[in-house]
Amino acid sequence: MRGLARGYSDRPGCSVPARRAGAPRRSAATAWRGAAAPALPVLAGLPAPAAGAAAVPAPAARSVHSLSAGSARSRSGVVVHAATAAAPLPVLPPSVGADADKFRFAARNGGMVYAAVDTRDEELTVTVTVPAECLPDGADPQLQWGMFRVPGGVWQHPADVVPAGSAKDASSGAMRSAMAYDKRRDVWELQLRIRRRLAPVQCAFDLHLPGMGATVGPRSGRHFVVPVGMGAGNPGPLGPSLVEVTAGTGPDATATLNFAVFSRHAASMSLCLLRADGAGYLEVGLDPLANRTGDVWHVQLRGLKGVGGLVYGWRAGGDKTWADSGSFHPAYIMLDPYCPRALPVTLPQAAYDSAPLLPPQGKLPGPVLLGSLAHLTESLGGPAPAADAGPRIALDESVLLELDVGAFTSGPDAERLVPPAHAGTYLGVVDRLPDIVASGATTVVLSNVFLSSLTAAPPPEPESDDPDAAPTAVWPTSEGTLRRPLSFFAPEVALAAGGDPGAAAAQLKAVIDALHGAGLEVLLEAEFCFTAEVAGGPGGRLQSMAGLDGDMYVRGGGGPRARGVLNTGQTVVRQLVRAALRHWVGEYGVDGFLLVHAENLAQGALGAVADSPPLLEELAADPLLRSVKLLASGGEPSLLPRGGERGVPHYGVLAEWNGRFARDIAALLRDNAGGHLSSLATRLMGSPDLTAARWEEGLPGGLAAPRRPAFSINALAPPGGAPLLSLAGGDYNLERGEVVARSMLLALAVAQGTPALNASVLARAGLRRFAAAALELRRKYRQLLAPPMHDSPRDITWHNASSTWEPDWSGEAAAAYVPGSNFIAFSVRGLTPAAAARAAAAAAAAAAAAPPLPSVPGAGAMAVPAPVPPPPAPVDTQGVYVAFNPNPEPVAVTLPPPPAGLQWRRLIDTSRLPPDDAVPAGAELLDREYVLAPGAALMLDAALRPPLETLSGSARASAVYSRLE
Repeated sequence: MRGLARGYSDRPGCSVPARRAGAPRRSAATAWRGAAAPALPVLAGLPAPAAGAAAVPAPAARSVHSLSAGSARSRSGVVVHAATAAAPLPVLPPSVGADADKFRFAARNGGMVYAAVDTRDEELTVTVTVPAECLPDGADPQLQWGMFRVPGGVWQHPADVVPAGSAKDASSGAMRSAMAYDKRRDVWELQLRIRRRLAPVQCAFDLHLPGMGATVGPRSGRHFVVPVGMGAGNPGPLGPSLVEVTAGTGPDATATLNFAVFSRHAASMSLCLLRADGAGYLEVGLDPLANRTGDVWHVQLRGLKGVGGLVYGWRAGGDKTWADSGSFHPAYIMLDPYCPRALPVTLPQAAYDSAPLLPPQGKLPGPVLLGSLAHLTESLGGPAPAADAGPRIALDESVLLELDVGAFTSGPDAERLVPPAHAGTYLGVVDRLPDIVASGATTVVLSNVFLSSLTAAPPPEPESDDPDAAPTAVWPTSEGTLRRPLSFFAPEVALAAGGDPGAAAAQLKAVIDALHGAGLEVLLEAEFCFTAEVAGGPGGRLQSMAGLDGDMYVRGGGGPRARGVLNTGQTVVRQLVRAALRHWVGEYGVDGFLLVHAENLAQGALGAVADSPPLLEELAADPLLRSVKLLASGGEPSLLPRGGERGVPHYGVLAEWNGRFARDIAALLRDNAGGHLSSLATRLMGSPDLTAARWEEGLPGGLAAPRRPAFSINALAPPGGAPLLSLAGGDYNLERGEVVARSMLLALAVAQGTPALNASVLARAGLRRFAAAALELRRKYRQLLAPPMHDSPRDITWHNASSTWEPDWSGEAAAAYVPGSNFIAFSVRGLTPAAAARAAAAAAAAAAAAPPLPSVPGAGAMAVPAPVPPPPAPVDTQGVYVAFNPNPEPVAVTLPPPPAGLQWRRLIDTSRLPPDDAVPAGAELLDREYVLAPGAALMLDAALRPPLETLSGSARASAVYSRLE
């Protein structure tokens, strides 16, 4: 660990650590000078561990630690726990208690050094024992020792700890204390007694052999190090965890906590602990042998009071710092990626005084996001209430509504229902619940609820030549910034109402419970691609993963030129993603996730696109995650397998946010592009090119497996995309834009697949009402419009404007500018749901009652014709006709014949003004002709013909003529 080795000479013994250039002058709390140095102080505002709180019985498997860099590397190369050593080692004195922490070190000379830390009331006793056989003959060893909290700090020697007869070595700054020889046990031994109020500290030492010019140190590292008043900790679980409660309940409890963080490339690591109000500050340096297992740094702190009011972070140092284009900058304190709560905290001066380096010039940060420990004590007063179970709506019956919490609950439209105190907060979503229910949505997708940080918006990217390329999935704010996630476990604190960031988790849970209570599912938008640490974050400041180990967490490494793209190809990141998603399901009760920029999940550690990416396969196979809805949205098809031809690898489990739907709908209905009629028909039929099975040689199962049409999430924009009216061209021509917007909504409602709305639809009363009406008609005619399978039988016919021919699939007529040629319509007919159910029941009953055919010897199988059922009565039939006219001129449409005994009735004409644009109950009955306005769409259903005697004279004549035709 560089915290011990940094600044020491290579000769035997040790020297005073060299102070790094640019380091701030240390305060009295972290640096002492001279023989009259004061004792380690109790930190203001951070109570010392309670008396006796550390006397926690240790399991036998943790009672002895063997530390070595050579022979003892069987446990991740660092620490070996002796599973059978429940009793004190014979070499240690009998006074060492059974529950003491015991250590065994491999020395450089091949011998062994033993140490123990025992707790007695208000005193901690450090015992160092060396068998005489491990030392040269005639040796009279001295313990050369010092205490520190911060890695690389000056060794400290409180006066009441220094044994009598000790002397400080002027050249090294270490205290030399004579060891006593126990003839009966044949060991050399020394005890240091440390007041509990000084803990936690690290006690570093080696053995000085006067007269021999030699020093006995560890096989690896510069010094032996023993944690005092704290435990070595465990490498799992990552993040903070509650080990034991020793006193009290709730936020004021006194407890033992374990902290663990991943960092393969860090050379030093410190745990920084303080109060949420910034009072008090404790920084504990971790030893690379006692506090590191493999790539995980860990420590256990005992007897912490008022755990619910504590926050913490990590300070990481490495061989290459920020100034050397490295990913480490020990001036900053990092947020733990696994901490499920976070708070903005203004650091006290002591946090900067203890830093080895000052922040870059002009980069002194404001409040820092640190992990909160409040969640560890919430259940101490009793079991936490279980998250409400969602309504579990089938994907085939779902309608998604995507909303940004902050934008949805603020602005002029939100003022109708959201009080000022709830504007821009989680609770504002509950206030707007009537709007959500009225939209017809069944599932709400909440975006931007992960803890995030504003980053500078990148310059606009050039237009892509790829026809599948979706527009940017994140729109900058009015201040020219983007919200990028900083933590995948913690909720966004800026959305908490009442100015209380600590209430963010409780308020988000209240929103989810309220939506569940209204019969709505809740999905979270999750981005595991871009992070807030682009180029180090705002002003170049590291904040979390990039500062802990940018080379592992971030593609291309961390440092000043970091791109901030999460490296999902690394095993540690895959574990992080799975753990985060499982956390939101278990802790908050969410019903699924929308994975945006999912192309990043399909890439390996070096950026290579994989046909079968491990992370997506793990998500699809996870028993908890596959029980909820998993949706994926790929923003850049070229970064997906096979150029995105089959979308995101799905393994038959993940649904696809269908970017092709938005592309083809806009190309035809907004742009009147020729040659797109076939593409539109494909989208209306559930995008079989994307979701139907395609078993080809060389195509892996994760791409070839079939999915139902409902697995195509049909949306008019990418997640977080532009408002619908802007997509429809309303920014340039408002009148036409409103017509086209309604036509696009109708296409969304009548297409096979799962419709997804953007919350911008709710911002305009007319669009909100129209969308609800179109979705109501979708539910009414789901059997005709959205059958469950691609091969479900249905009687569908495609028409051009004359209804005698199919549409211009080739686009030749549109290319020749034939008026009205860029037109498409379809009609579909069948039994009503009640009639279909009766027919199925009758067929089943007939099959069961039919007698078996007689068997005639020597006769072959005889085909018996099935009875021809009589034509259904008009009351048992239904039909729907839908037409789209993207042309710039009106088109005279000849309607196809309706089902027998029925007549077409207008339901929707998007060119009409509200409320006449959508009449779910049905408007006037139509004859064979209808003029459809430019950019408009039409939807008709087949209704029963009224008796002639009920019509007026002119209407009766028209009806008779129509029926004769």
